[in-house]
Amino acid sequence: MQEIKKLNASIMHIKSRKLKSQEALEDCNRYRDFLESITPQEYKDEQLRLKKERRSDRQRIRREKRSKWWHEKLAAEREEQKKKLEAELDTAPGARRPRRKRGDEAAEVIEDPPTPRTPDEEKGDSSSGEDIPMYFKESQQLLDIFAGLEESNLFLIENCQETEEALEDLKQKFEAEKAKTSKETEELTRQMAELQAQIDSEKEKASQLEARSSSTSKVDEKKEKEKEKNKARGRGAKEEPEEEEDKSKIQAEYEKMLNEKVTQVYEKCIGENDSNLDAIPMLAHIEKNLEKVLDVIATMDEDFVQKEEAKRDKERREERRAKQMEEKEREQMIKMAERQKRAAQPVQKKTGKTLMTRHMHERRKKRDEKEETNDEEEDIKEFFM
Repeated sequence: MQEIKKLNASIMHIKSRKLKSQEALEDCNRYRDFLESITPQEYKDEQLRLKKERRSDRQRIRREKRSKWWHEKLAAEREEQKKKLEAELDTAPGARRPRRKRGDEAAEVIEDPPTPRTPDEEKGDSSSGEDIPMYFKESQQLLDIFAGLEESNLFLIENCQETEEALEDLKQKFEAEKAKTSKETEELTRQMAELQAQIDSEKEKASQLEARSSSTSKVDEKKEKEKEKNKARGRGAKEEPEEEEDKSKIQAEYEKMLNEKVTQVYEKCIGENDSNLDAIPMLAHIEKNLEKVLDVIATMDEDFVQKEEAKRDKERREERRAKQMEEKEREQMIKMAERQKRAAQPVQKKTGKTLMTRHMHERRKKRDEKEETNDEEEDIKEFFM
């Protein structure tokens, strides 16, 4: 029983050692896999190439040894057969040995059959069973690799931080642009509402003016009839110019001139009118830009602003003075040309009695009609202003 107990204790001790060895083996295999995973590929390729060369050298040496043994074995068998044949001929009575010629001796050289292959060669396994030697011989190699990995990780971390900072800046810019765009949208919406209100008020004025114009159409017809009568009476006189032009034509010319002026101011203040805006949206943009400029000017030094204003006023006065001088010179040139033209024309002497135009008495107009026309003209002026 004591012997059995001793044997059981030894068995348990061996099992515990086996478990420890297995755990150590697993750790070693894990470390080996880790070291193989970080081994450079160039080293692996080089070791595989050397292993192939060693395998080919072993195969060549083995083939040479086996071929040599095979040829020696065949030579020994041939020699033994030759001795047996000679002994049989010697013992046979009256037997004669055949004479051989030199050519026949040379022809008796028999080629040996090819060397048979071994079972290992049949299977194609000629490996030595040795593993590839480890790349890591010293601990400093691992430390160098870890240092390189640490540097690369630090570089990646810095790049990641820089990218995050850039992303944060872009987010802030996006939020600022979004707030700015929303503010501009609200401002444009407000301006659109104001413009719509102005349009409605202008439509009301237009409807009122149309109602008044329909009431004054009869007065205009009477005036035209009086003009025709005056023309018929004064046939010998020159034709007088028309006192009034078509209202729609005047309005179109006035709007065209006003649009050109606003476009010039818009191009000087903001830039080219690529979107072909009308006068009112252009004025709204100009007003908005003017407000921004005034806000910037409010933050500047007052002395500097006053000096710049005085400088600009002086430049504008000089420019206006130069334009006035040019206009005067141009008018003088036109007058001189007209004088020269009249001086060059031949003198026409008048003969006979001069024609006298018939004096037409002015008709007195009613007070109500005069007041009505004055009110209409004032309304038209207010509408176009």
